[in-house]
Amino acid sequence: MDFSSLTKKQSQSFVQQKKLLQRLSKGQEVRCEHCHGKVTLALGEPGYASARCEKGCTDVLLQLS
Repeated sequence: MDFSSLTKKQSQSFVQQKKLLQRLSKGQEVRCEHCHGKVTLALGEPGYASARCEKGCTDVLLQLS
């Protein structure tokens, strides 16, 4: 079984999410690539934060340590 394409796709997704979080942390406005809604960063449960758009197309859960 060849996992190279899956590994490459996961790596690209990680880099894309990292860039999104960097832009949000700088206070820049970020739009969802699917619905073009505004992506916001919100603190939820203690120790967690989320970056998501209004419709939920983009939904990144962060564990804060």
